[in-house]
Amino acid sequence: MKRSDDQDASVKGETVVRITLWVLWSLWGVACVVLALGAIANHLASRTQTLPLLLSPGATAEVTVYRFIDDQLRLRLRYAADGTQADPEVLLRIDTPSDHGDFRAGERSGVAGQGINRRLASVKSSGLTAPYFGYGRGDALPRGRSWLRVTVLEVDPALAGRAASVDLQPPLDLLKLTDLDYIWLWPFFFWKMAALFLLIPGVALAVFTLVLRRSRHRASAPPTSAGDRG
Repeated sequence: MKRSDDQDASVKGETVVRITLWVLWSLWGVACVVLALGAIANHLASRTQTLPLLLSPGATAEVTVYRFIDDQLRLRLRYAADGTQADPEVLLRIDTPSDHGDFRAGERSGVAGQGINRRLASVKSSGLTAPYFGYGRGDALPRGRSWLRVTVLEVDPALAGRAASVDLQPPLDLLKLTDLDYIWLWPFFFWKMAALFLLIPGVALAVFTLVLRRSRHRASAPPTSAGDRG
């Protein structure tokens, strides 16, 4: 009778261990899925898209865009340095599925000798509001899959025919949060570190599962008789 009770307790204990192990594996799997999806979403929300553009009236460039939330336009014009300190006139037309407008290249910025960077601001903005609201409407890029087209309207003769590019800057950045609606994705910049921390319990669970299966296999194996050993 005592042996039967011991067997029942052993079976119950093994069942509890198996359920606990299943729960832990499930939680670990969910954590891995969340990390993978978050890392992919972070990549989409933090990548800068570049449109090669020839600075010639009538030249166009187009790019496919994806946004999780309706977003504004953050645009920057880049071209190679020419040794001058002037900022020649560049006027571009920006079209999206929900907005269109003219944008003018502002003053240059960036490190000397590494090319010219000029922020594009809407010509509709003026005065003190221009640095903050010079990007176009806040919903210029609709949620989901859309597109953005750049057309050169006017360009100073000093830049005519030169190769340039327009950067569509992302709503999320590592050092600063461009859009607070994306704050939930910011921790996924560190997905590699999180994956390393997930690897440790994953290895521990794998080892524990392997040990448990081997112990069950040994317990279920029939005992070897003295005759068989001989």
